[in-house]
Amino acid sequence: MKKSLGNILLLFLLLTTNANAKNLASYSITSDKTEVHEKEAFTITFHAKQNNHTDNMMFLVAPKKSDDYKIILLNKKINDKKYHDTKTSYTYLVFPLKAKKISINFNFTIRTASNKAIAHSYVDDHDDSIAIQTYNTKVKIKPFNIMVKKLQQEVDLVGDFTLKEHIQKTKINQYESINISYTLEGVGYEDADLKPIKSIKNVTIFSEINDIYSKYIQQGNALKREYIYALSAKENFTIPKVTFQAYSPKTGKYYTLTTQKHTIQVTKIDTALLLDKEEYPQTKPFISVEALKEFLIYIIIFMSGFISAKYQSFSFKRKKHSKDFLDIKDAKTAKKLLFILVSKHKNNFSKEAEILEDIVYNKASHNFEKIKTKILKELS
Repeated sequence: MKKSLGNILLLFLLLTTNANAKNLASYSITSDKTEVHEKEAFTITFHAKQNNHTDNMMFLVAPKKSDDYKIILLNKKINDKKYHDTKTSYTYLVFPLKAKKISINFNFTIRTASNKAIAHSYVDDHDDSIAIQTYNTKVKIKPFNIMVKKLQQEVDLVGDFTLKEHIQKTKINQYESINISYTLEGVGYEDADLKPIKSIKNVTIFSEINDIYSKYIQQGNALKREYIYALSAKENFTIPKVTFQAYSPKTGKYYTLTTQKHTIQVTKIDTALLLDKEEYPQTKPFISVEALKEFLIYIIIFMSGFISAKYQSFSFKRKKHSKDFLDIKDAKTAKKLLFILVSKHKNNFSKEAEILEDIVYNKASHNFEKIKTKILKELS
């Protein structure tokens, strides 16, 4: 009996609250589309309008999170030019993630405050202002429903995109790296795990993503993104062609973005070839006067250079450091510095590169600034 009375009381309170809310304000939800495909962007707008003009009124709207969709606030507009007559609209960008009928729910709160309460919240000095005392009414509203159709095939992108690539060269030695970049540009939805190159057998890969711009608009995420790679190996390898499958809601067609594959030739440098085979010819005298002269001249030049470098306040290297090593000086993260070393200074700082790699991929607690300072000191 007590439980029944409790349920009846709760229902009465809910009905009373909703009736009071309708007297306070009204709301509506509109959309620019009535049905969509998976991951096809659309917008919904939540409109709220003040009905009771006794007090000042504000509206708080927040969409509830769900695995069925991704929702982003595009803009909020408030029209309160008329006395106690507020109109507010929230426009959201939505990406439906599942093919079914999805429901988008909102938390909606009406906040009212009297003129006296607002006047009391301000004093002459704004630093001494206090919070406005408001009366909050939470409103239970109907969710917005929309039918989401299943795509006929698996895709990486939904929208209208282009893909370009740039590669510097296709021949390197085992101590160099290949630099290749891919530029994705367009508007729509892209999977978070989207990558042109994920792995290549027996190839060391360093990568970086550079968002040239990324902005949510009514049609989706408008972006221009660079995927930058430095690849190194001891043997020949192939950079596979990149293929992204896509669907365009604008044209209603599926399409493919693709790039060429590249065969990379890796030459091995034989250290024995670096030795001069004529260094000690058997047919020449044991001591050559000309060779002795050249050796003495070399010693004089070497000692002059050593003394000059020792006692001069600056050197050509230090002048070079101020301009040519700005990329290292400006590197703010271990990942950025690692990328610079691998692509430009791999042969000189292999030990430092290993430490930075340990920081980036194993979260090791090495001192990044100390490593960076050491590198700059050696370069100077």
